[in-house]
Amino acid sequence: MTRINTPETNKAKLCAAALLSALLIAVLQTAPASDKQQLEAQVVAGRAFEAAVWGMPLVNFDAMRQAYFRDAGAQYNDIMFWSRPSDWRNQTTTPNHSTLYVMFFVNLKDGPVVVDIPATRQAGLYGTLIDAWTTPLLNVGNKGQDQGKGGKYLMLPPGYQGQVPAGYIPVQSNTFNNYSLLRVITKTVDKQDLAAGVDYLKNLKVYPLASAGNEPANRYIDMADKVYEGIAKFDDSFYDAIARMVAEEPVQERDLAIMGQLRSLDIGKGMSYNPDSQRRQVLSQQAKQAQFYLMSGYEQSGVPIWGEQRQWRSLADPKTTLATRLTFVQPGQSVLLDERAYAWFAMFGPIVPPGVQVYMKSYATATGQPLDGNHSYRLRVPADVPANDFWSVDAYDVSTGGFIRQARVVGLDSYDQQLKRNVDGTVDLYFAPEAPPGHESNWISTQPGQRFFTLFRIYGPKQAMIDRSWVLNDVEKID
Repeated sequence: MTRINTPETNKAKLCAAALLSALLIAVLQTAPASDKQQLEAQVVAGRAFEAAVWGMPLVNFDAMRQAYFRDAGAQYNDIMFWSRPSDWRNQTTTPNHSTLYVMFFVNLKDGPVVVDIPATRQAGLYGTLIDAWTTPLLNVGNKGQDQGKGGKYLMLPPGYQGQVPAGYIPVQSNTFNNYSLLRVITKTVDKQDLAAGVDYLKNLKVYPLASAGNEPANRYIDMADKVYEGIAKFDDSFYDAIARMVAEEPVQERDLAIMGQLRSLDIGKGMSYNPDSQRRQVLSQQAKQAQFYLMSGYEQSGVPIWGEQRQWRSLADPKTTLATRLTFVQPGQSVLLDERAYAWFAMFGPIVPPGVQVYMKSYATATGQPLDGNHSYRLRVPADVPANDFWSVDAYDVSTGGFIRQARVVGLDSYDQQLKRNVDGTVDLYFAPEAPPGHESNWISTQPGQRFFTLFRIYGPKQAMIDRSWVLNDVEKID
């Protein structure tokens, strides 16, 4: 289902909305009190649901930003990182356990901000500068604008008219709030290589352009042993986040009609958002309905990697991601609100497509049975995985898109020297609540009574993955 919202139709939509409002007022003025209350409740509920779908990218962003402030104790421009591969405590949507993550948030309200990316040496760097709508603006690092040689990126606020000084790479943003997710790719996950990766990332600098030449020292905050609650909550606080982001960010023309609808919820520029307990109950109900809708949408999104041969699917449809460069905006046609919401329900930190990795997801066995934490499963990874860098497998909670809480092992990868490999080069991986006897080193833990899905990632795909001549087996149930 696609919702049309283009500059060409905004005026017509606003006129239609005004006419509808006039009709609703007329009905309410003549209807019995009970009918009025019921109709008002239906309008609020419907608009709350649509607001959740529309606002999913903003709420995803704000959940991570609030965790950055709260859980990391960070301020804008501070550099947050994980000094070793992540465990379940990194509660973001579908993170990879294998890489060192680096994140920072910037606010351009007071002017441009410099992001000084250091040249890569022993470790690789892949990442992006991203706006508050989770729209990737520009890639940095080895496959970015600087091609691994390092560079000073200048993030520009909405409507910026000033000069860009020589020596900077301009990055124009449509939002004041922005963030970055960087992936430091080390040769191995041995202590020495991880330490080298941390040493490298501590050369990253983020500071206001106004401070250039006299830059303040950056703070580097290690989150390796801390819980980072960066996943949106689907309750009434979801709408607190929408109201907060709407207050902080410019209204884009594509969103004018929706902003008119949000007024029914007291969300908008210059409006006071303070819902009472009864309204909050309705909002919580609609947020939960939206969660179920987006869970299902993300599961079914994407396209089959090997057709009907396998259950593995891409994360999203290339026709929408590549064609729109992950904006989900089709100029002169539509804003793909549903597809955008599905994506940012379960992902973050996107690369400007096309990327240098292959990601694929599976929710089911070869026979179509949903993956369920009450059972045990095996994934036989064929020999000679076509990865120039590495491959990895992680398991996630279907309801959040995050790592399974309290999981003892969230994922495995080709870095792992403890993995048992079969004599033919294949590798058997096991998903189960408890480690199967004799297969402890090849085990990813799940939670009884909880559905899960898995992502298989290939970093630096070789031709056999590009042309699909290498085929990944489906997950098979073994108990």
